[in-house]
Amino acid sequence: MKAWVQRALGGPLVLEEIPEPTPGEGEVLLEVEAVGLNFADHLVRLGAYLTRPRPPFVPGMEVVGVWEGRRYAALVGLGGLAEKVAVPREALLPVPEGLGPEEAAAYPVSFLTAYLALKRAQARPGERVLVQAAAGALGTAAVQVARALGLRVLAAASRAEKLALPLALGAEEAATYPEVPEKAKAWGGLDLVLEVRGKEVEESLGLLAHGGRLVYIGAAEGEVAPIPPLRLMRRNLAVLGFWLTPLLQDRALVEEALRFLLPRLGQELKPVVGRVFPFREAEAAFGALLDRGHTGKVVVRR
Repeated sequence: MKAWVQRALGGPLVLEEIPEPTPGEGEVLLEVEAVGLNFADHLVRLGAYLTRPRPPFVPGMEVVGVWEGRRYAALVGLGGLAEKVAVPREALLPVPEGLGPEEAAAYPVSFLTAYLALKRAQARPGERVLVQAAAGALGTAAVQVARALGLRVLAAASRAEKLALPLALGAEEAATYPEVPEKAKAWGGLDLVLEVRGKEVEESLGLLAHGGRLVYIGAAEGEVAPIPPLRLMRRNLAVLGFWLTPLLQDRALVEEALRFLLPRLGQELKPVVGRVFPFREAEAAFGALLDRGHTGKVVVRR
């Protein structure tokens, strides 16, 4: 079968013929239809992610495909950018009626992260939350999930032209990053910040009201400086780390998230698909992922 192989960290992808995977005990062979690209996939290719596979490997952690005539999504870690991938049967995620392959590829990572991050932060109806990168794949999901949980959403993005999208998805207000402090002050401070930028985390802490929580999901703009504990003590602030991968092993937690998400997906929760690339243009799709002007989920379609 054909697959995109990472031969060297930081190097280009190479389209190769490799052996078709043989499913082990409890696994199924999923015929891949679409792959949702995440910033984590880019970091994996650089050897800079929390998990660091040794080359050669096939990147792609978020796939949609067909097994026994039914469409499923799955989070596979590696192996998605191929014609077929072996998946533990228990890791198959249902795809709601009405979602095509591209939309289905835009739901697992983003919507599970949004729901579980807000739950980890003990978000309560009426609380005020800042969603960073609100026009991206995770941001558009987080805006919608936060609204569905009854939160007030302040959406932030790097460019003014990106703000219409989160507003259309239910954000109460939207602002570019330089405008956020003034907006947050007008709101009386924020209860929650979903931090994906990274290097401006101290600035984000300054946006929080007394007892506020910052959920550290990613560092797209680089590593952060150490956080002085006294800064947290003065206003009883909390910083919570979030990484989806190990939480997927908690079946009860995943099932709770799916009970909330699945009936709403395609209804009040709509995965936002950005650019879609054919399989032969996987490297170009990664280029689009890193383009700060992109919105929604970048998808590779077989």
